[in-house]
Amino acid sequence: MAKTRTGLDLQNVGIIVADVNDEGSLLNMAKQAKVVINCVGPYRFYGEKIVSACIKGAANHVDISGEPEYLEKVQLRYSKEAQDNGVHVVGSCGFDSIPADLGTLYLQDIFPGDVNSVEAVVSLDDTSVGSASINYTTLECAVLGLIHNKDLKKLRQELYTTPLPKPAYKPEPRGKLFYSNEAERWCLPNLASDRSVVVRSQRLHYELEKRRPAQINVYFGTSSLGTAIGGIFFGIFFYFMTSFVFTRNLLLKYPELFTFGLFTRKGPKRSDLSGLKFCVTLTGKGWDKKLEDPDEQYTQPPNITKVVQVKGPDPGYNSTAIFATQSAMTILKEKDKLPGKGGVYTPAAAFLKTDLCSNLEKNGISFTIKK
Repeated sequence: MAKTRTGLDLQNVGIIVADVNDEGSLLNMAKQAKVVINCVGPYRFYGEKIVSACIKGAANHVDISGEPEYLEKVQLRYSKEAQDNGVHVVGSCGFDSIPADLGTLYLQDIFPGDVNSVEAVVSLDDTSVGSASINYTTLECAVLGLIHNKDLKKLRQELYTTPLPKPAYKPEPRGKLFYSNEAERWCLPNLASDRSVVVRSQRLHYELEKRRPAQINVYFGTSSLGTAIGGIFFGIFFYFMTSFVFTRNLLLKYPELFTFGLFTRKGPKRSDLSGLKFCVTLTGKGWDKKLEDPDEQYTQPPNITKVVQVKGPDPGYNSTAIFATQSAMTILKEKDKLPGKGGVYTPAAAFLKTDLCSNLEKNGISFTIKK
């Protein structure tokens, strides 16, 4: 199948067997690699040992995690060790959260002045056809993230010891359901990892590059009001199911039943994915000039709005594969452009000075200015 799809003779490509419960096998794998792409979740169970082995074995590391607690824990625990060993560890290099993170960076780069706030709406593209179920592991990660939310708050108190400058102008307040004229979508709160990743990028840009941090909010979008209202009820039901051990176990044991077929253990068929396309619309509000000092605050409200869109094929499989492989290739080819000698970074912080965006565009991902 792989040979048919790629046109390459893969018969002689070696296979390295690495067991997450065998530290020696992980280290052996890392010592043979320049970059390891880790695609095995939930990362809170399986990810940290891989990161540790990669740092010890001098292999750079890329993952596709959408789990904020894992991502931020790795930054807290391993960034100094990775820097000392010359290893770059870059998390969330899949659909979570390359479009939102690099999309925000792209928006800031094309903006005439400083960006005050960004509103990102994640949706299917207008030309998207069909539907597909979501793999069970995504559900498992979401459930685990929700029940360990208090642990994440404690973690952030340790990780973020220096406050960011307090912006004078807050983003427009939004309700639980609203219509975005820029995205042309009905919008709901998005509790996935995008916001946490972009916030970390903005902080790293401020600390390392003295760039003004933008405020960020992320939403799910749909063109159907009925679907949006249904999403609210599903969210309430999901919260209830995760609130008690008994109902939580039922949800994880019978995902197809309790998510109405949205999440399945089998995942989608390839044919289900062929017509799917994503669109992330990012609306930036700011000023038509830049202040030299990122700590200095504006005395007048934002006077400029710009809208950019990031688009690509089905988000969970084709696009995620593109994001992860191009991120790894960027480390291979442009490691000298990555920050410092090493460390743990978000995509936008790691790839700020590289050609990743243009390479993504050559491989089916578009970054365009809508307004």
